[in-house]
Amino acid sequence: MSESETTSQYNRTFSRCRIAIIVLCVIIVALLIAFAVVISLLHERLFSALGDRSCPSRDHNINLDPPDILPPFHDLTKDEIMSIKQFLYGQPDLNLAHANDIRCNRSFIYTMELNVPEKEETLKFLDREELRPVREAKVIIYRGDKSDPFVQEFIVGPLPYPKEKRSETQGPFLFRPLSTPEYFGAIDIMRTEIQNKMSHIVEESYGGKVGNCSEKCLEFQMITPISPVSHGEPKARKIWFWLAPVVEYWSLHPIDFSILMDLTSNKVEEFTIDKIYYGNQMFNTVDELLRAYESGSVTKTQIPFPSISKELYSSMHRRGTLFPEEPLLPPTEFEPSGKRYSINGRHIKYMGWDFDVRMSTISGPQIFDIRFNNKRIVYELSLQEIAVFYSANSPAQRVADYVDGVALIGSRVRSLVSGADCPYHSTFLSTDLVLDYSEEPVHFDRSFCVFEHNSGVPLRRHLSFQGYRVFYEGMMDIVLTVRTIAAIANYDYIVDFIFHQNGALEVKMISTGYILTSFRHPPEDSYGFRLRDHMIGNIHHHMFHFKVDLDIYGQKNQFETIEITPEQVDNTKWSAQTTTRYHQTRIVRHQIKSEKEAAMKYNFDKPKYLTFYNNLALSPTGVPRAYRLLTRGISKQMLKQGTGQEPSVSWSRYQVAVTKYKEEEKRSSSMYAIWDAKDPVVNFQSFIDDDENIADEDQVTWVTLGIHHIPHTEDIPVTPTVGLDLGFFLLPYNYFDEDPAMGSGDAIRIEPKDQVDLNKGLKIETYGKSENLQCFPRQSTFISHLKEKPESIFG
Repeated sequence: MSESETTSQYNRTFSRCRIAIIVLCVIIVALLIAFAVVISLLHERLFSALGDRSCPSRDHNINLDPPDILPPFHDLTKDEIMSIKQFLYGQPDLNLAHANDIRCNRSFIYTMELNVPEKEETLKFLDREELRPVREAKVIIYRGDKSDPFVQEFIVGPLPYPKEKRSETQGPFLFRPLSTPEYFGAIDIMRTEIQNKMSHIVEESYGGKVGNCSEKCLEFQMITPISPVSHGEPKARKIWFWLAPVVEYWSLHPIDFSILMDLTSNKVEEFTIDKIYYGNQMFNTVDELLRAYESGSVTKTQIPFPSISKELYSSMHRRGTLFPEEPLLPPTEFEPSGKRYSINGRHIKYMGWDFDVRMSTISGPQIFDIRFNNKRIVYELSLQEIAVFYSANSPAQRVADYVDGVALIGSRVRSLVSGADCPYHSTFLSTDLVLDYSEEPVHFDRSFCVFEHNSGVPLRRHLSFQGYRVFYEGMMDIVLTVRTIAAIANYDYIVDFIFHQNGALEVKMISTGYILTSFRHPPEDSYGFRLRDHMIGNIHHHMFHFKVDLDIYGQKNQFETIEITPEQVDNTKWSAQTTTRYHQTRIVRHQIKSEKEAAMKYNFDKPKYLTFYNNLALSPTGVPRAYRLLTRGISKQMLKQGTGQEPSVSWSRYQVAVTKYKEEEKRSSSMYAIWDAKDPVVNFQSFIDDDENIADEDQVTWVTLGIHHIPHTEDIPVTPTVGLDLGFFLLPYNYFDEDPAMGSGDAIRIEPKDQVDLNKGLKIETYGKSENLQCFPRQSTFISHLKEKPESIFG
């Protein structure tokens, strides 16, 4: 065969192969497309099937809209708020500025909330179906335009269309919480002073700038208002501000540069710098600091600006030794039968419990009219105050004695995050509050979460495997939790109200968030450990106060302690020796009859039960049907009574106090308490000092929780909650004839069909429950919701 014929045959063969390859590729592509279509259809059908098999939501149980007729404890609605504002703006004697035009020297609405009606009036409505209490609002107005300014509190009503206002109280203008124009006015003055006179000190000392910067920025953070008892000027209003780098997170980057601002005037332009702290020295004026800095008579600080990255120790980005090795999902709870609780507006029912939830703007979460099997146990259970007292050598951190009502605790609750703050299956309740900077009600989208939770701990159990009767019976402690979390500056406080199926009610308080630190100079070492080169974690004392208005079988209650006392008894009848004594304990019941006797400082040498009951409500055996208060968060106040800021938190002197109910003693603290130690606006000690009779009276129990915290390196970046939970329980104590949770279908019972012959099998009682789940958890929509409404968490 010639060369040309060979070449021609090769070309024909190559062409045929190329065609075959092309055809093969087309077939493969077609098969891939067909395969993809099949997979897509299967995927769609699978998810469709899963959707069809999603667990029932029982959404008909949940209606979060305000009822047409609002119950006595329901917070103000948006319509009511706007109606109140319209009414007050029309009052010529108030001369109110609108939110977009407020000034320190003008009158304006600072906040408002529901005025909870008087208890007696409310009980007549709830229990005897008498006239519904009139709905009213409590409105706080700053009267800065007066020659002698003051804070005025009005009661406005009736709602929803108010027609009258009445003045309740006048508060001290010097001790009012900071308003928006006041805070930013002070910041602007300090920024200007830095930029005009001290920018070189700031840049040389801390490597950053104040104002007009895109990187390495420094900004002022408020450390704390200080009470006049700390600076000795009763008619002055002063606040320490701390210069800090704008990083995640500022409180872990202390700088030894603080300014004490004098905000006594009601005109921002008259605010002045009172003191400057730099290099562990105090200066009276900016010029005094400048002279010392230029002359070298002050030790100059030189620390670099933090290097901003995900590895920065104060950042909460994931880092370190990563685990688990694969991105495995953690265990997740879901509701295979849908929600077993119901919500109507703010009224919640669960397993015999029912109650109303609300949010006080000033003091935070409150629960009213708590009943079990339709019998009232608690009329009011509410957070009253949060306080944190620091210690330091630094003049600013030394007086950092926070009493958080000044920050309006309820306004510090922001959107709770599914899967981190609360389980995915939670129901979230929103809150509408009034704050000075907004004409419209400020909407906090997810301020409460409500969820049923398997605690993983048996509520009860017993396995009898010996003797003539063998059986097992037990059930998990499955509870309903109502949770809110307040982020107050650097700290976050988790508040849980937990309802158990045996009639027990638990309150839990947990601290997390960032610690407050101070710049390390040698004298600071007495107040904490050195956690970084320039950082001391300062010792501080967390304190929380709660109001517990128990009504056990009515309002006429007694407070009794069951004291556990040692005794020696004659044991000669039971011993071979003739003079033996046996040591054991006995109980001694003691009724507490006066307020002073009921103010308790816990003594571990004298353990006791604290019980509350109506003397006319007895069990068949003649013992009182009572509830017991059990506290698990006892903390001793170490400050000398009556000194410094201590009088503002006089409630912290006692772990428990019981007083006679009075309408004028609704709260144990006030929004002025961070300032008013010299003469507290609400003096809790006075609740006790009049020493009224509490026997067979309507009683209020006040519970203090607390913990001393000495920070350590594991608190960086953020203090974990483990080991920091505090709480108290209200436990039925002879209240029921037996454990009411015996009626719960969550139990499991196992016993042999024949007690003699196990081979005949077991009788397993699950009370209708199937362990073969027929549904799948519903997917959470939280992330998509957050992407659509970012203001719901950061607004």
